[in-house]
Amino acid sequence: MVKKIAIILSFSLYAITAMAGPIVPTRGFLVQPRWDAKTDTTSVFDHAGYWAQVQRGFGSDSDRWGWSATMGAIFEIARWQGNKSLIGFTGTELTADTHSDIDFRPRGIVWTEGIFYAVHETPSFDWQLGAFYNCRHDVDNGDPGQYSDVGGQRTLIYCSLGGKTIFQSEKLFGLPFPTTAWLHADLYTIGEDYRLPKIDSNIGTNFSNIAWSFGESLQTKFAEWGRNAIYLMLNTNFTAFSHNNAGFFQKFVSVAQITSDDHIELGYEFHGREGRIQLYAGWEGWQDDGQTPIPRDANYALLGIRVTGADLVTF
Repeated sequence: MVKKIAIILSFSLYAITAMAGPIVPTRGFLVQPRWDAKTDTTSVFDHAGYWAQVQRGFGSDSDRWGWSATMGAIFEIARWQGNKSLIGFTGTELTADTHSDIDFRPRGIVWTEGIFYAVHETPSFDWQLGAFYNCRHDVDNGDPGQYSDVGGQRTLIYCSLGGKTIFQSEKLFGLPFPTTAWLHADLYTIGEDYRLPKIDSNIGTNFSNIAWSFGESLQTKFAEWGRNAIYLMLNTNFTAFSHNNAGFFQKFVSVAQITSDDHIELGYEFHGREGRIQLYAGWEGWQDDGQTPIPRDANYALLGIRVTGADLVTF
């Protein structure tokens, strides 16, 4: 038993490597329908969900991730044959440092929205295909004390076609830990990286050259009693960037740089009938967090609270 637990912890720590890539507000959970008994009926807008999250960061460069506040909505457009679904979602994340009289100064907003097709193949296997739009914009970028020139700005846009394969099991490495794991991949059809001053444009990671990303995620419950649980969540994502002059099709194979990002959290959750609340501690690492004209790393510890609906965020 002790040996198996050690293997699990070693696997988790091995997955935390030096990383970078696109930031998405939904990185801390999986959007997945709760499937009812299979029927041939069709329903329209019968299922919906939500999420809201507040996170306090510690130790990030310039304290750029001192605060993160996220919220969003998920809606099922239609469901048919009992195992097929068309889902849309939208959300936003506000990041803030602590350099103000109230220890809260907004720095940027990440916006996301998407639509995807989900299929429940078996009780232990789902898959999804969809299109996703993400952008990042500055807030209060004229404040003094930021990197580069006062008034320095950065706007990111990264749109993709992507998919997931989702696996569920009541065990992890033979231990009775209910687990949901998934692999995801994205091809980026649009990538933009606007910077002021313009002399910073070709320094570091350039999202105009973003090509594809691939990653794995794991959510497992180490203990459950009643509606309570202790869980581990791990998310690792690798991102490829092409050469500056690569054409649209060439950029997917003309790789100049591969980077990655990490999110790991350990927490307590309580499930209600239509939602859940999670209290967690963890760590995130970014090589380029997209917040400064000259890209900078961000590695920080975190404490957070998250509330999600139980209909489309099921773990």
